[in-house]
Amino acid sequence: MQISMFKYFLAVAETGSIRQASLTLHVSASAISRQIQNLEHSFQTTLFDRCADGMLLTEEGKILALHMQRTMREMELARAKIDDLHGLTAGTVRYATIEGVVRAWLFPAIADFQTLYPLVKFKGFISGAEAVYQALENDQVDFGITMHDDFYPDIGIVEKFSTPFKAAMSHQHPLAQCKTLHLEDLVPYELTMLDSTFHTRRALDLSLSQKGLNVRIGFELNHIELIKVHVLQTGNITILPDYAVSHEKQHNKMAIVDIAEKEIPFATTILCVRRGRILTKAAQEIINKLRLRPITLPL
Repeated sequence: MQISMFKYFLAVAETGSIRQASLTLHVSASAISRQIQNLEHSFQTTLFDRCADGMLLTEEGKILALHMQRTMREMELARAKIDDLHGLTAGTVRYATIEGVVRAWLFPAIADFQTLYPLVKFKGFISGAEAVYQALENDQVDFGITMHDDFYPDIGIVEKFSTPFKAAMSHQHPLAQCKTLHLEDLVPYELTMLDSTFHTRRALDLSLSQKGLNVRIGFELNHIELIKVHVLQTGNITILPDYAVSHEKQHNKMAIVDIAEKEIPFATTILCVRRGRILTKAAQEIINKLRLRPITLPL
């Protein structure tokens, strides 16, 4: 089988659409469709269910996708080792991360890294903590960045970062001039918050419950950057990890106020890998640089 066939199949599996795979790979949809049909003929089975909402892998297709991913991974490792022989640091580094660290920490680190190693490409996705762990366990990524450290026996922790929470609001908010806030100070005001799939929200809800406090959460969303937009548009308050608002603090775009000590316990942000995964030189280098980079480094 040709490597291109693997790429076409995996692109359709990832996007759920021949058309989208065609756009991603810059290959005609008819060529991809023919290769999928050839694969199904070779294996004498249906690999995709053709549904109204897209192409979904059958159980047989999931088995094939897993083995193809491993094969493509081995090809990437081989290419990386060949590049190493020629003194090149190259290849593709894959990662999964929670959203909060991206703007102030991960993206600047990648930009600095690619200045040193311009042949290295990065491919990542942003998701919740559970999806980061799942991507690591399924061997889909080289490293992950997530919050809290539930026990996963296959996951190795490279570095932990203590992560306090901050209150963020417009400069016109009545609490904007405070040095620190207690949770009871939030009660008279409306909050805009991340939804309960985020550790930040669960930590806030638990702390409020323990203190017997109720706050008004008028707007929920699963997107940190849009949460901040909403806060500025409405005059609400939000609670976010410190690195998620470091850019706004540095550039004075929002009022960022400390939460009083022990009001909400500090979280733990984790840089992690799957135990036993063979990493390319490029992946090892960026992980080492992230491990040593301050996570609240301002932009």
